[in-house]
Amino acid sequence: MLASAAAGAEPGQTMLVRVGVYDVEPYGGQDREGLFVGASVDLWRRVAEHLNWQYQLTLVWRMSDLLAGLEKGAYDVAIGAITITPERLARVDFSYPAHRSGEAAVFAKRTGASAALYEYGAAVAELGPLILATVVFLTVTGMLMWWAERPPSKNPGRSDSRSSVMSWHEGIYWAVVTMTTVGYGDKTPQTHLGRALAVVSMLGSLVLVSLLTTNLIAQMTASRVEGVATRTSDLAEKRLAAVSDSSGAEYLDAQRLAYQKFGNLSDALNALATGRTDAVVNSVGALRYLVNTRFSGSIELPHGLLAPAYMAFALPKNSDLRMPLDRALTIVTASPEWRSVEETYFGR
Repeated sequence: MLASAAAGAEPGQTMLVRVGVYDVEPYGGQDREGLFVGASVDLWRRVAEHLNWQYQLTLVWRMSDLLAGLEKGAYDVAIGAITITPERLARVDFSYPAHRSGEAAVFAKRTGASAALYEYGAAVAELGPLILATVVFLTVTGMLMWWAERPPSKNPGRSDSRSSVMSWHEGIYWAVVTMTTVGYGDKTPQTHLGRALAVVSMLGSLVLVSLLTTNLIAQMTASRVEGVATRTSDLAEKRLAAVSDSSGAEYLDAQRLAYQKFGNLSDALNALATGRTDAVVNSVGALRYLVNTRFSGSIELPHGLLAPAYMAFALPKNSDLRMPLDRALTIVTASPEWRSVEETYFGR
């Protein structure tokens, strides 16, 4: 009877579909009165109404239990924050995508001087090779100036030289003063070779200072516009956290990054807010919702994605419900009414 109803889904036919609801806000859960709420729950109700299906909702707290329930036949469909991943595709089937998603990372909020210093330090770290080149340029220029301006060997005690560049450290001091355009005038080359070297040093300093300035501004601007973590390398050497069996955990496993496991996303974000971890990786929709509603004062909103992805309804392998479910999802998710409802959860 179930297979027949699923294959046809004719008007007037009824069937009881056992639905597992993954308990992750804002996709699925129960309110204080025990009513099922969430974006995936709202979408399921519209799909079931379109197909004239009767259903029974069951709340499931762990992804591992949800997937095991599908494999054992305890649930006919699973809904909620279920990201399509290669690991899960090996165990269950997925419907037409229900929600646009992706993996993202959030960090503790920094304000005032600490935020500025953090951004500046991160930008300087990115400019390591250019800073090293500047240090080498200053050192070489200073040493050459000392060589060009040093007293003649036949009169090492000469005191009438006005250059005052009498040692290698004075030469480096002159190079730094020249590069920063301070120009105290206490160290000035007097020989033709020294003055020629000074011209080369000034032109090279202009190039290096302009490169440092523009790259530093570009790095700090990119950090604010694109977010603090849009690449796997942004997570290196940080104390990471993720929910056990979540898509974020699977992403970190695939990248071979160590992380601390938590039972739910609220606990992971609380650890981040209290300084016990440096970043939390999870699906972007759930992160945005919980940060906005509970952690807006202590955690930055996610900006950018580590990896784009989609969420869908999960089904047992070779389920007869998949074909009618895909058709209904295609129709419902394309309707202006559903897009309006979805915006109440995730915004535009």
